[in-house]
Formats: sequence, structure tokens, C-alpha cells
Amino acid sequence: MAAVLDDLLAVVDDAVLVREESIVLGMRMLLERAGLVVEPSAALGVAAVLEDRDRFAGRHLTTIVCGSNVDLDAYHRWVR
Repeated sequence: MAAVLDDLLAVVDDAVLVREESIVLGMRMLLERAGLVVEPSAALGVAAVLEDRDRFAGRHLTTIVCGSNVDLDAYHRWVR
């Protein structure tokens, strides 16, 4: 696992750790504002911005929003 992180950091500018609550909030926002049903991993970039808006203010950033591989029962519990 550590080797994967080392490889990732060799090709990206930064990586952040986010809380599960922020991921769920990101999923909810993607549903409400963009009509997207996404799996938790697809909301990681949104969660990072939600947790530290000042860090990303005035910057250009990209996040990949993909995947709808989510258990619908769990999804409904998360986004309600």
C-alpha cells in the first residue's frame, strides 16, 4: 500500500485525506446539484474541497467523477 502512494505522489502535485462524512456530503451534493449517482470514491475530490475551501480557493483543480458501482440501499442511507 505504501508503494502505491509513493508511485502516486511521483506523478501528482498533492494528495489529501478526507473524512467519511465529507465523502457522503460530496455524494449528496453531486446528486442534488448535478443529478449524478456516484460511488463514494467518485466524491473524494469534492470532499477535499468541502473540508478545506481556503486551500483550493483561486486555484484550478480537477477531480474525476466516475462510477456508479454502489449498493442502492447503502446509497439511500448516505444521501438522505
